[in-house]
Amino acid sequence: MKLKWALRNVALTLGALICSLAPIQAAAQDQTPQEPASRVLWSWLREGKISFNTRFRFEAFERDGTPFTGTAYAPTLRLALGYETPAFHGFSVFAQGEAVFVTGPADYSVPTLPSQNRPDRPAILDPRSLELNQGYLRWTRGGPHKNLAITVGRQELALNDGRFLSISTWRQVHGTFDAARVDTNLPLNFSFTYAFINRTYRVVGYNATDGNPPMHTDMMNLKWSKPGQINAGLYSLLLNYRARAQFAMSTQTYGLRVNGPYHFNDDWSLVYAAEYAKQKNYGTNPNRVDANYYLGELGPGWRGLTFKAGYALLGGRSVTDKLTTPLSPPFNGWTDLFFNDPSGGGGNGLEARYLSANGPVRYLGGAVATLIFYDYHSDNLHIHYGKELDSALAYKVKRISNRWEIGWRFGRYWSDRLFTPALRTSVYTSFTL
Repeated sequence: MKLKWALRNVALTLGALICSLAPIQAAAQDQTPQEPASRVLWSWLREGKISFNTRFRFEAFERDGTPFTGTAYAPTLRLALGYETPAFHGFSVFAQGEAVFVTGPADYSVPTLPSQNRPDRPAILDPRSLELNQGYLRWTRGGPHKNLAITVGRQELALNDGRFLSISTWRQVHGTFDAARVDTNLPLNFSFTYAFINRTYRVVGYNATDGNPPMHTDMMNLKWSKPGQINAGLYSLLLNYRARAQFAMSTQTYGLRVNGPYHFNDDWSLVYAAEYAKQKNYGTNPNRVDANYYLGELGPGWRGLTFKAGYALLGGRSVTDKLTTPLSPPFNGWTDLFFNDPSGGGGNGLEARYLSANGPVRYLGGAVATLIFYDYHSDNLHIHYGKELDSALAYKVKRISNRWEIGWRFGRYWSDRLFTPALRTSVYTSFTL
């Protein structure tokens, strides 16, 4: 079945490319003998866009207690190469390959990938991989008051801040979706996005036991914005898995999000976000789900520096009646312990309170620092799970190239009633073209 889907997607991509090139080839045949068709075709292809990213990362993860008997460490290298054809009558084709290599001695676990499962080591979800990350056909049409884009194929998708649907730009395998998507700009600063998702490709890799589950999912997002002041989004995500192993994660989610920043002048701004969503069981889900999601953030911004206090609640009454976000990367801490809405320690659901600071480092041009402190409780019974401190430093080497970045990330979790103490850190270097 996996081979069938892979061949289908490759065939669709190649077919679209051939169709888009056919008019160019026909035009080339009308040229004079001094202008061969191959030269015309090559000249047209040279107008396309090449994209490239490479990132080397060494990551270490330590967790106390059983079953972990040692520290996990993963030296990995990501290479991604893509090409987008020039547009012809609004049509263009994009394809991107992605490869992840383990570059030296490694000792870590990818639990749902049998070849890299090490139960006595903490999980670092960076599997060996070689795959078509994206491959799609896009048609666009613009006008003075509207713009329309239709994208069909394997692609990256995100809904608002990514809490319910997004790729993971931090993991080496970013994860993508087989989908048909429509984006359009509307009058009065409105825009609308609809996507039908047929399959998701997770960061654990295509060969994992849960690497590419099929689904029939609808995503809609109506947005309104007033630049420099407010963004508002009314959205829905109707997630319906088609494989029995994922039936319990089929849900319908409806929400409203409002966020800034609101700029007072060139120096000062107010950073804010408010969001509410309701999630219920849907489609193939055999369980009853009735969970709420709340988010609130507020703080000042000054010359690129932002400080904010935040509150997030992922509702949970039981192991089966709680908010789930299977199409999103981890939120709530860089140790990734709260990858899922938890149940344990006597409680269910997650309440996260946090303080964060982010901004450029003075006297070190090109460097941005981040510091976040979390305090975690359960939703029901208000059980104290633990605390976490995260910090990061990213530095663009502008003297050589603004596309080259080196960085460091650190997360430390102190447990109370859930999990055990954990420490996770990584250093990386990346270059993006």
